[in-house]
Amino acid sequence: MVKLIPIFLIIFFIYILLILNKRKNFSNKKSLMERFKNRFKNINVRRKRISEEFTNSLLLDPCKNIPLGTWYSEDELREKADIHRSRLTKFGKSKINGEMLFVGPKGGIYKIGDDGKKKYV
Repeated sequence: MVKLIPIFLIIFFIYILLILNKRKNFSNKKSLMERFKNRFKNINVRRKRISEEFTNSLLLDPCKNIPLGTWYSEDELREKADIHRSRLTKFGKSKINGEMLFVGPKGGIYKIGDDGKKKYV
């Protein structure tokens, strides 16, 4: 009987440790709402990063077209206009809505027509 008491104590402590470990794991699980919020935030972060990468690629290449449409919000149109102006300043040319525009020697903006002549805008 005396030899069984330490064995029971050891089994009892192991049992208590297992119960505490289960409670600890259960409390670490996030609720469904918290997981949804984190996932939603990650999607928005990815969208912003993709948008910034696209904007940076437009800034670096004046031959890439900047599409403008009536469905864009005012902020998007302002951002695209700013990109267009900065490309004209930096490279002296920029493509917007499928038309390549150039900066003239006196600072005017022109495009080259079908006949090959400059048409100032």
